[in-house]
Amino acid sequence: MPAANASRKSSHPVIYYTLVASPVGPIGIAATPRGLCRVSLNVAGPSAFRKKLEKDHGCSAARRDRHFTGIVTGLRAYFSGRPVRFKAKIDLREGTPFQQKVWRSLQRIPHGHTRSYRSVARDIGHSNSFRAVGGACGKNPIAVFIPCHRVINADGRLGGFTGGLRKKRRLLVLEQKNSSGR
Repeated sequence: MPAANASRKSSHPVIYYTLVASPVGPIGIAATPRGLCRVSLNVAGPSAFRKKLEKDHGCSAARRDRHFTGIVTGLRAYFSGRPVRFKAKIDLREGTPFQQKVWRSLQRIPHGHTRSYRSVARDIGHSNSFRAVGGACGKNPIAVFIPCHRVINADGRLGGFTGGLRKKRRLLVLEQKNSSGR
């Protein structure tokens, strides 16, 4: 739920989370019983991440590192340079129907490739909505798994990234370096 809806009662009593170290800094991962609902590249620490989850989702949050073993293994493989097809269930109740359409489109961008905001807009049938696509990328709750970092400007510039342009560049370089070795 967006922060504006945080005061509403959540449909799940608890959200589970963990934190994992990565080459781009600590990553916060959270899931509801329906699936992965948050992968954040901007984590100030366990307490701050827990509080943000509780505020955004309107429920309590509990750390459960073992709950995320497969996801963490996949992330470690990804950061070691291997293309990973993440198979985690995703809970995409967050976001507008337009944002969800954009996020589903982003999941089809292959590892090591990029698409322009305009290309994604065309892919979802909204050719002139490339700025709105950028906004949806900025609201993506599940970084890396929904690879908004693979979306760039039509002129090849990086555009924006909620995790910061330095992290976006690192993710793209990591993917492109490992894709070119095939």
